[in-house]
Amino acid sequence: MTRPEILVTGATGMFGGLVLDALLQLGYTPRAVTRSPESAESLAKRGAVPVVADMMSEASLMTALEGVDRAFLVSPMQHDLNVLECNFIDACKSSKVQHIVKLYGCVDHGDDPLNTLHLEAIEHLKSSGLGWTLISPNTVMESNFFPQASSVVSDGAIYASAGDGQIGFVSAIDCGEAAARVLISDGHHEQDYQITGPQAATFEQATEILSSVLGRKIRYIDLPEKDMLGILTGIGMTPDEAELGVLCHYRLFRQGKASLVTDTTERLLGRSAISLKAFFQKNKSAFENQE
Repeated sequence: MTRPEILVTGATGMFGGLVLDALLQLGYTPRAVTRSPESAESLAKRGAVPVVADMMSEASLMTALEGVDRAFLVSPMQHDLNVLECNFIDACKSSKVQHIVKLYGCVDHGDDPLNTLHLEAIEHLKSSGLGWTLISPNTVMESNFFPQASSVVSDGAIYASAGDGQIGFVSAIDCGEAAARVLISDGHHEQDYQITGPQAATFEQATEILSSVLGRKIRYIDLPEKDMLGILTGIGMTPDEAELGVLCHYRLFRQGKASLVTDTTERLLGRSAISLKAFFQKNKSAFENQE
């Protein structure tokens, strides 16, 4: 197989950045999309080919996609996610891109607003005639626990409003490596790869694992949703950002809709998924007082 020309959106974000890293480690030189000319230099230093483009600008997308065979698609969790992704899909079709790997998710969101946006983009992708694959992680460890690092240090506590729902926490690293593997190989058309950690755990159980790694007791404080909203807006999030980025997820965790555990990482990558214990051990310093 001829090595495909690959483009990665969201290259300065968490998921896109990890897909980019994984492709670089595999010996590829992907194009890395950024809206910021200032970020282009740092992407080049990492070994990528930076391209400045805006998913609302057809002209910039057409330039970025020229000669591209496969693309990774991820968008911020915002109210125009569907518009951004449909624009990108249309540009890929016009540019003769062969295959899009889109980030989705495997938490059962039902008909909540965030899922509705994703489903519109997915339907547009499926009807485009392009090859497609979904990379669908359960909720990721990095997003759930890194923002809690300061409260772990200062309060010895993790705050959420997830109740005692079981959650198949997954490391975003596994998602990035899985997406990269799909981008460089064939046989993945019309697949939805649901990616989870090796076991499901409640926030209480995850906090117990973190306590064992740190060697000190960390408490899990389960808050009413309105109190959690107050914390999120207190650190600068708007109510809409808090809803789409955090609260809608906690609500689903509480309802037991994130308990899925799969062996997808092992099947795609030939190794076990990263566990909560391994994640906390690797990132132990983030949860310790650095003074």
